[in-house]
Amino acid sequence: MASWFSEGTVTVTNGNAVVTGVGTKFSNCRSGDMFVGPDNGIYQVINPSSDTSISISPAYRGATSAGAAYGIVPVNGYPKALADAVNLMVQQWGSTLAGLGTVSTENVVPVAKGGTGATTQAAARTGLGLGTVAPLNTGRAPGNVPTTEMIGFVGSQSTVSWTAEVNPGIDNKVFASADFAGNPQGGTGLYYRQTIQFGITGNRLMIAWPYGVAGNTGTIKLRSIYNGGFTPEIELYHTGNTTRAQDGTLKAI
Repeated sequence: MASWFSEGTVTVTNGNAVVTGVGTKFSNCRSGDMFVGPDNGIYQVINPSSDTSISISPAYRGATSAGAAYGIVPVNGYPKALADAVNLMVQQWGSTLAGLGTVSTENVVPVAKGGTGATTQAAARTGLGLGTVAPLNTGRAPGNVPTTEMIGFVGSQSTVSWTAEVNPGIDNKVFASADFAGNPQGGTGLYYRQTIQFGITGNRLMIAWPYGVAGNTGTIKLRSIYNGGFTPEIELYHTGNTTRAQDGTLKAI
């Protein structure tokens, strides 16, 4: 308590060392603090036994008084405030600080104690047993790690046209002929899409693999993107969509 304390009022009795208070917080003072009584006399606080009772020395020399003003001066000043603050911290966090162990004094916390055993990201990955893929991002760009949807796991039907979805890799959606005019037509009416891109250019080959159903294998469609434009779509002929005549010629089914 770095400032004078004068909350509430006190009752003092001539010749008595006990001071009683109303609305006081005597627990904030310490033995050795200075009590200034209603008589403006100076006394030493001997025992702040509770918020409403303290003992002073010498016994009160002034006239008996009730509901009177008073003052307590913290003689120890800032050291006392510091001691109170440290005491409060020890009470609240003492057990926590004691439980930190040697980790609190180590510059580099080893893996065995919950750290990485390193001071750099690369060394930390090595300490944790991570491989070279750990710092990579997922995606379709060169150097990215593809997710399962990018390497052949198809889970839903596309909501955009085949010509609008041109990212390299295998798309994670199936394309329906009836949804968009730009989608591959014919076959079973359903296709998987695979795109192969040449380097960092925008040139790429787009393949529509058939979604086969019972009794219908479907057809394979191809088209490319070259210099930002689409090439004509072509269809591969195979035993599922052609017949061979006796003279060896092929005819579309």
